[in-house]
Amino acid sequence: MFTVADTRALLRRLDGEPADSLESETLECKPWDPSRPRDALRDVREAVVCLANHRGGAILLGIEDRRRTRREAIRGVGNLEVNALRRSIYDGTEPSILVEIEELVEPEGRLLLIRIPRGIPPHTTTEGVGKIRVGKECKPLTGSSLSRLLFAGGQRDYTAEALPEAALDDLDPHQVKLLRQTIETEAGNQELARLEPDEMLSNLGLVRDREVTLAAVLLLGRPAALARWVSQHEVVFLRFKTQTRYDVRNDLKGPLLAVLDALRRLLEAHLRIETVAAGGFAELSLPDVTWWAAREAVLNALAHRDYFLQQSVHIELHRDRLDFSSPGGFVGGITPANILRHPPVRRNPLLAGALQSIGLVNRAGLGVDRIYEDLLRLGKGTPQFEADEAHVRLSLPTRSHPEFARFVAEESREGRKLELDDLIVLRGVTDRGFLDRWSAAERLQLPDEQAAARLASLRGKGYLVPQGRGRGTQYRLARHLSDRLRGRAETDREIPLDDEAVRLRVQAVLAERGTLTNAEVRRLSGYSRTEVVRLMRSLVGDGMAVLQGRGRAAHYEQGPKLPPPKPRARSATRKE
Repeated sequence: MFTVADTRALLRRLDGEPADSLESETLECKPWDPSRPRDALRDVREAVVCLANHRGGAILLGIEDRRRTRREAIRGVGNLEVNALRRSIYDGTEPSILVEIEELVEPEGRLLLIRIPRGIPPHTTTEGVGKIRVGKECKPLTGSSLSRLLFAGGQRDYTAEALPEAALDDLDPHQVKLLRQTIETEAGNQELARLEPDEMLSNLGLVRDREVTLAAVLLLGRPAALARWVSQHEVVFLRFKTQTRYDVRNDLKGPLLAVLDALRRLLEAHLRIETVAAGGFAELSLPDVTWWAAREAVLNALAHRDYFLQQSVHIELHRDRLDFSSPGGFVGGITPANILRHPPVRRNPLLAGALQSIGLVNRAGLGVDRIYEDLLRLGKGTPQFEADEAHVRLSLPTRSHPEFARFVAEESREGRKLELDDLIVLRGVTDRGFLDRWSAAERLQLPDEQAAARLASLRGKGYLVPQGRGRGTQYRLARHLSDRLRGRAETDREIPLDDEAVRLRVQAVLAERGTLTNAEVRRLSGYSRTEVVRLMRSLVGDGMAVLQGRGRAAHYEQGPKLPPPKPRARSATRKE
């Protein structure tokens, strides 16, 4: 950052060089016109926003451009008051930018050196003007440059910023006491819980040198502190009566621990629990969603949301799912297609780290894995993620497959506990009827070779049976398991025909229709094009079929040795 000594060294160059030559990517020289203070303040705020949106820097106020001597260039700022200017910049930028201002009294006049920190972009003036530094110029913040700044996220930890004028008195003592209890019960850290409040908060990184961070206010702030420094923090709970209408709404704006407690009570009041027999006299309880899974989803939404965006976290309870919507897209390369395997990436490291330290967030970054497993063991489907640049939505299905839940519970009771990847595959086959290596890879978010190995493993354990050969092999549930999880009628319908059965079926249809194409035989048999060619060559060789035409016009007609179709039995009618 520019020092007074650095600045004075630059000023010495003004004898012979214009002020423009002193400017750089991080230094702007600006004049001050005391006859037009409103216009001059507007120009300063726009320059502050411009530098904050890039790398930060400094403004040397009181310098005229295109002057080649110190006497002509240094016009000064007159009696402009430092604290008033700092307040004007803070109040006139969004999010507010707190600058540091130092006076330089030169023989030619009084200058102000305004130091601007690198901001949490995008910043604008309160008049809606946004600019960004490009070389030595401030360019309008529009189009792709605005999009990149707005949605990139993760460049700086907003929750680690020290809040101007915030003090320990802005933290609620009751919430501090609740934090201590949480550390004892959830984290089991007696040593940390017994520290004095100042030392405990310092150890958590929430207060640094008595400077209160945004994370501290989010966790422990009084209502006035939350409204002042993080008014966008809000969790909206909605229970939908129909697809488009809700009958319950709660707007929660308190500190995070209080919000969690309120949400727990709301979900307990509105979620259902299904009880099913689990063999013998045992019963299995299947809640719509467990509080553990819901809490993990809430904490992810709060810990990883973009606190720059003036939007709320939404939690919506529908008849078949519980949705969580969080402002800000994924960061660090995470997508819905890799979230199960991608290493954890934090948008707000201080807040996320504090939640880990107090025992509310899994330390190993396995929260998503555990949500998957929690749902599947209860007979639910897998969680569904959707994301764009501005939002992440997580949907937890609430409807259960009771027989799947019973099956998983029985396997565990018999010492055959299924791993998460096993559960994902078995649930996929149950829902779809079959999986091949590619569809399994998509569900597991793994390379197809690893997915094929998982399918083969489940085959070896007797859960799956293969159909076909080579890389195109499809896997279905073993007959006894398919009868149980998919139903006997569905299993009978899906049982693949053997080669002889396929041959007889094709002969019967050919005799009835008189002609068949390769595509029609593929639909009848489930065979590939090559397998159909091999089958029909066999039928042609036996005199059962005759190949007619070539290319697209090729088709098979009834051969001389093909028996005619059996006449259909007619139902008897009674004459009146």
